[in-house]
Amino acid sequence: MQEKTAYPAANDVHGILETHFAEVFSGEALAEIQQNFQNEHVVPLRGFCPPELLKALQNEASGIMDEHGVDRSFNFDITDGTPRQMTTVGQPIIKDHGPLIDAVYFSGALKTLLTDVFGEEVFTCPYAGEHYVISRLGKSGDTHGWHWDDYTYGFILVLETPDYRDGGFVQAVPHTSWDKENPDVHGALLSSQVRSYAFQPGDAYVIKTNTTMHRVYPIRGETQRTIVNTTWASRSDLDRDMTHETNDALFGGTGEAQPVAV
Repeated sequence: MQEKTAYPAANDVHGILETHFAEVFSGEALAEIQQNFQNEHVVPLRGFCPPELLKALQNEASGIMDEHGVDRSFNFDITDGTPRQMTTVGQPIIKDHGPLIDAVYFSGALKTLLTDVFGEEVFTCPYAGEHYVISRLGKSGDTHGWHWDDYTYGFILVLETPDYRDGGFVQAVPHTSWDKENPDVHGALLSSQVRSYAFQPGDAYVIKTNTTMHRVYPIRGETQRTIVNTTWASRSDLDRDMTHETNDALFGGTGEAQPVAV
């Protein structure tokens, strides 16, 4: 009889991450990540997720996606007509069925790491619908097209990804701006350098999303890319009025605004 694998419980997540981060993201390694973020506004966190937690998160996200995933296909005028073609699950469903994902987002260890990397204190997103979402590119041509985000920072955990030859890698154009009334993707591409980043399952990346235009290159063939996307607010974000048009369209966005401790 095959022995059943024991996975971490949600209340174990903080300790697992804290121990892992002390080994992987400290000293010179952390200093290099901090410098790279200041230069590029996107930086990979290689080996972010320890193996015993990665498998559990993969299984949790896959189960949620298989049962609750909704196919989406949009072209958003607000981002200059760029496409979104993917399968998604929004925050309310994950809140009910994804205790590990929820525990990662609300882990003090993650908040401390992100604060160290960004060089300023960050806060959980005031709008619960943007705390965390799952997206999967699972059909040839699926993509998360060029866009910016309203809140300052994003943290993305990569659970499944194609070989870069089959797409699914991240591209970013830092030091750009989003004018919702007159979005100009091509102008941003012409004025700044495009950087590309490939990842492995268990990697993560952080990005200054409000001034870094970014996309996921379309996948091709029989392959999949599955990620958990989380949103983080800077202190200045807490004082600004925000809208959530694209999040609500892609992920359901029924989360209510919540007070944030500062």
